[in-house]
This record gives sequence, structure tokens and C-alpha cells, in this order.
Amino acid sequence: MKRIVILILTCLVASSAAIAQAGLNINRLFNEELKTDAWVTQELNGKTEIIVTGNKAKEMGLSTYHSISLKHGKKAERETIEKLVLKDGAQALDKDVEYRNGQLYYGFFTLKPVKNNKRYIFYLNQNLANKSPWNIVTVIYMEGKKSPEEVKKLIRK
Repeated sequence: MKRIVILILTCLVASSAAIAQAGLNINRLFNEELKTDAWVTQELNGKTEIIVTGNKAKEMGLSTYHSISLKHGKKAERETIEKLVLKDGAQALDKDVEYRNGQLYYGFFTLKPVKNNKRYIFYLNQNLANKSPWNIVTVIYMEGKKSPEEVKKLIRK
């Protein structure tokens, strides 16, 4: 019986992370079946996806951290990701963006909170970097109690 209760609680924690980002366009980028109450990394077809919830996320000061990086993606894939991020970013309460060559290079978007949790999207197209361009696009969805400044510090680590 105790195991069943723990299993149900684990599923609820994992599904609550997916629910918070469910209304976002970027949700299409993530593997819906990748759920956890800890830390999971999955690499598949040039994509690296990381999801952190539960106690591991709390150690970071968040309730959810979900990222995906596309390595060596085609231009069409990068453009699709950028469009999804910008659609969600259009609804942001605050944004910090930088464009290069007409494309979004960097974006940090503060979204409307859900259940007293602040929500953020971070985007970086390293293909547009000035010094050392890499063909990598990264999108990170985070939520928790941290301020935008604290989240930016966390990303820089």
C-alpha cells in the first residue's frame, strides 16, 4: 500500500510539471513521456533533453527545469523553434531579447505565474554567436519562486 501511495505521488509531481508548460507553444519541443521526480537526461537524434523536478529541482531553487538542445539542426528546424519561442514570448510579462542578422539570438521571457510559481523561458541560438558559433539551439523552461535575476545567474552556471 505504501508503494502505491508513493507511486501515485510521484506521478502527480511529474504531471504537474507538464501541466504548467502545457499551454505553451514550446511544449511541442519536449518529449511528453519523459517524466521524473528527479533528474533525467535523454539524447536522441541530435537532441538532448533534460528535465529536473522534485528534490533535485528544489536544490536549484526551482520546481521545474526542462531544457532541450538541438545540435546540428537544419535551418528549418531552428526557425521552427524560434517561432514557437516568439509566440510564447509575445505573451510574456517581461522580456530581454537580442537579434542578430534578423534572427533571435538570445531571449529571456518572464511569463505569467501559475499557482504562485514564476515561469521563464530562455532561448539561445549559438549558431549566431560572434566569436565561436556552434550549431546548437537551446530552449529552457523553468518555474519556481526565484526572481528573474536569480534564474539568469542559474543559467550562467
